[in-house]
Amino acid sequence: MTWLLENPTSVLVLGGITAIVFGAIWLQTGRKLELYIMLAIITGVAGVVVAGNVWKSERRQVKTTLYLIAHDVERNDVKAVLEHLHPRMSGVRQRIESEMPMYKFEEVKIKQNLEIKVFPTESPPRAVTSFNVVVVASDRSGLINDRHVPRFVHVTFLKVDGNWLISDYEHEDPREGFKKK
Repeated sequence: MTWLLENPTSVLVLGGITAIVFGAIWLQTGRKLELYIMLAIITGVAGVVVAGNVWKSERRQVKTTLYLIAHDVERNDVKAVLEHLHPRMSGVRQRIESEMPMYKFEEVKIKQNLEIKVFPTESPPRAVTSFNVVVVASDRSGLINDRHVPRFVHVTFLKVDGNWLISDYEHEDPREGFKKK
């Protein structure tokens, strides 16, 4: 059921088509039943859309956090990226503090193969993401400029005090994202 609230496109399409059909029947026959059904469908579709925007599933929270991190990387804001890290993961913090300043990021594009698996019963709750990303970056020395770098990325999050924080990440050859699982 969460897929319905996370991505209401199918509800909008099916509800819209059905409302149009009942609206056309109402216009042809003038019967009020079809008008009431059409209005009920429109109200139901609007309700699903509003509920989807208000209620944020765990998956959606992780996805939002991931896109915030991508935006922070794109802005070259090391401090903001570090705020998304789990406080006990000093190795990850050191990697980011040493790697990120070496590059000037221009663009970070998370591709459509984003997969998010949430394990809410674990303590603390954990989420594992995997996706292809293309980063446009230059090195700070000026030897490499505006290079497109595709990678396949795994990011693990732990939920702490209601926030999803990075506990680990790794990146590898982008072709890994195209392999069948």
